[in-house]
Amino acid sequence: MTRVHVDDLKMSSGSRKQLESTVNQLRKIYRERTVHQGNEHDHLGMVLTYEPEKRNITLSMRSYIQGVLEHFAQDNDDEEIKVMKTPVNDNLFQVRKKTDARSLSKHRARQFHLTITKPLFLAKRGRPDILLAVSFLTTVVKQSRAIAQK
Repeated sequence: MTRVHVDDLKMSSGSRKQLESTVNQLRKIYRERTVHQGNEHDHLGMVLTYEPEKRNITLSMRSYIQGVLEHFAQDNDDEEIKVMKTPVNDNLFQVRKKTDARSLSKHRARQFHLTITKPLFLAKRGRPDILLAVSFLTTVVKQSRAIAQK
C-alpha cells in the first residue's frame, strides 16, 4: 500500500516496486521530479527517521523549534525572555481587561501573530503537549491585530 501526502508528495510504501511504479507514473505526467530515498527525510520542518528493522519511525522538529526560538529572540532583543519549565502554568487563562491592555504597534502585532502561528504548526505536528497553551494564545491574535489597527 502506498500513502501520498498531496502537498509535497511525501510517499511511503512497504513495497519498493510499488513506490517506484508510482514515481514513474508521476514523472510521465509532471516530468522530472526530485526524489529523496532513504531512512531519513526532512519534510515540512519534520525530520522523519525510519528504522524498518525495529518497525519504528521517529519524528523530530528540533531544527524547526530552534528556528522559531531564534526568530522570536531576534524580534525581541530589547526585552527579557522568560523561560518556563512547562508550556502551561496557573495563569495561562488570566487575561487583562480590555481597559488595561496595552496597544501594539502594527509591527509588534505582526510579530505576535508570527510568534503564535509558528508554534501552532509545531503543536499540530509534533508537540501536542503545547497545543492547549498555543490554542489559547491564538484566540487573542485577532484582538492584537485589531488593537494595532486603531
